[in-house]
Amino acid sequence: MKPLTTFMSTLLLVFFLASCGEKKLPVDLSTHTKKSTNLEVPYKEMRGVKTIPAKLNGVEMDMILDSGCSGIHLSLTELQYMAKQGKVSDADVQGTTLSQVADGTVVENLLVNLDSVRIGGDNGILLKDVKASVALNQVAPLLLGNGVLDEVASYEVDNVHKKVIFKRK
Repeated sequence: MKPLTTFMSTLLLVFFLASCGEKKLPVDLSTHTKKSTNLEVPYKEMRGVKTIPAKLNGVEMDMILDSGCSGIHLSLTELQYMAKQGKVSDADVQGTTLSQVADGTVVENLLVNLDSVRIGGDNGILLKDVKASVALNQVAPLLLGNGVLDEVASYEVDNVHKKVIFKRK
């Protein structure tokens, strides 16, 4: 019996080690039909920027499409609103992180884990366990950046029809 126990322990160790590695954000495309590889999301223009609808932990928000941002960025106002709705808790706060803003200044932000980020409605792109930075002020913009955009094959902005077209991987 001892060789069998050693073999099973070794096998479990191999499976455990094989599962470790760089973690990518999972994209759930199971609800999509195979007819179209594109997801079209209408955008609104607000003060010179394009916003698209997103749901963070089920809370609807309009987020600025920002390819200069590395991930998802919120203000303290949105985090507090989500907390009041019971959509985030103290357990979701992962600590702090440093970010460089457009003018080159380095600022400290909270780092939170979002259970889900959905873009483009119920049949849109679903990302799970997404890290987001939270500005320690009340007025920072809501940014949807490369942490999300990198999870699609490509995207393009159709300025004539006012939509963002995401091509699925």
